[in-house]
Amino acid sequence: MSSISAERITLTGSQRRELVRMVRAGRTERRLVERARIVLSAAEGLPNARVAAALGIGVDTVRKWRHRWLAAPGVASLGDAKRSGRPPRFTPMQVARVKAVACTPPAECGLPLARWSCPELARHVVTDGICGAISPATIRRWLSEDALKPWQFRPWIFITDPGFAAKAARVLDLYARTWDGKPLGNNDYVISADEKTSIQARCRCHPTLPPGKSRAVRVNHTYYRRGAVAYLAAYDVHRAHVFGRCEDTTGE
Repeated sequence: MSSISAERITLTGSQRRELVRMVRAGRTERRLVERARIVLSAAEGLPNARVAAALGIGVDTVRKWRHRWLAAPGVASLGDAKRSGRPPRFTPMQVARVKAVACTPPAECGLPLARWSCPELARHVVTDGICGAISPATIRRWLSEDALKPWQFRPWIFITDPGFAAKAARVLDLYARTWDGKPLGNNDYVISADEKTSIQARCRCHPTLPPGKSRAVRVNHTYYRRGAVAYLAAYDVHRAHVFGRCEDTTGE
């Protein structure tokens, strides 16, 4: 019975050393080690059937990597070919339109919502015909690509005082240790003060019991009132020191 002999692989010294290094290295992927052994065995003149039997793999696998090496000699040819993957379900225009909706207040889209959530966005873009079907997880992934979080908000106060700029300039000058264009001295202090009023002063009727074996700390739920106090605090801006005390009244 006649057979077709496989073409022999010829290795240079550097190629052989690189393949041997791949086989002996403990961190090389198993599939790459197997392919390197195929090439090394083929370089010894062994036929595909003997290489397959020695390595415990199929003859077609040996033939594939022998041909791959002959087509492009080099370690790079032992890597996996680039796969096309699953075709995208959504077009770039659909992704852009979904992100545009996320940046639009829900009220402008005719929805009685204060802010968007991913499930609400998914329902709206489907209803609006932007996408046929889409999951909230997909929308969240798209928005995270541009750090968009329409479900978060931060309070904001619009400035209505016409003299705000002049007042703010004086405060900023003090933070920079200047006043009326002159630097502050070593004995000058910039203090920022505030008060917290109507703090309920409550005391427990019975002392708190410490923890014990298989027992948590016990805090008595009954208390008696000792009126209300005010906490006065001041911050030394340039020395980073806080002054604070409690008072029965604010001194008004």
